[in-house]
Amino acid sequence: MMGKPIDEILTPKPETRPRIYAYAIADAAHHGQLKVGQTTRDVKRRVAEQCSDVKGK
Repeated sequence: MMGKPIDEILTPKPETRPRIYAYAIADAAHHGQLKVGQTTRDVKRRVAEQCSDVKGK
């Protein structure tokens, strides 16, 4: 006797769109460097979050 089909056993994975991005921070400590990241969220929002973290340091 066969078991249940796999799609009935496993929960469906959410659809995501991974994004790889690069950006530069405009300060002397990061001059000439690119930062690289990966996210499934909105890239502009993610970069803004990361840049606000740098300014707060």
